[in-house]
Amino acid sequence: MPVDIRDHPQAPPAEELQGFTLIPVSREEIASRQADGETLAEADLTAERDDVYVELDPDPTDRGTHDDIGTALYRLVQLFGTPNVPGFDAGGDLSDREHTTFKYLFRLVNDADEGDRTLPDEWLVTAFDKKARLGVGLADWDGEVDPEHVDGAVGLVSLALVTNVVSEPIETSVEDNWY
Repeated sequence: MPVDIRDHPQAPPAEELQGFTLIPVSREEIASRQADGETLAEADLTAERDDVYVELDPDPTDRGTHDDIGTALYRLVQLFGTPNVPGFDAGGDLSDREHTTFKYLFRLVNDADEGDRTLPDEWLVTAFDKKARLGVGLADWDGEVDPEHVDGAVGLVSLALVTNVVSEPIETSVEDNWY
């Protein structure tokens, strides 16, 4: 079920909510920045906050409901390909991981008219698994993520957009059904 944030007190104007594009950052760009010594700073929007979480169905075996972390990963892979952050490769050595087995880095681009815009032109968002739940974060290269973005409209829009992407069924190519 999609998340509707239009009535949330921190939501930007409704007109601005129509102008977002979620673009995966190329694996090559990420690897190049890391090779140049840059590090990706992240602020987990769901960390240590009981009031902020991505609600997925906790029982993936219940027929007819497909909102578990595996289905979220399936939808991300179908829409954007395999996870683009190096170090989270399928079949790779993940023995040093703590709780995350996949991670995507996206550029969230704001295409709303510049005159009435309350949000930045673009920012970085991560989607990852966190102890079998979906985590969403804000990211920045070699810096600290602005705390106002985490607690304000940027964080709210980021969380809602990623939640809506993973919770909406997509059409499968094998059996011509929605999953």
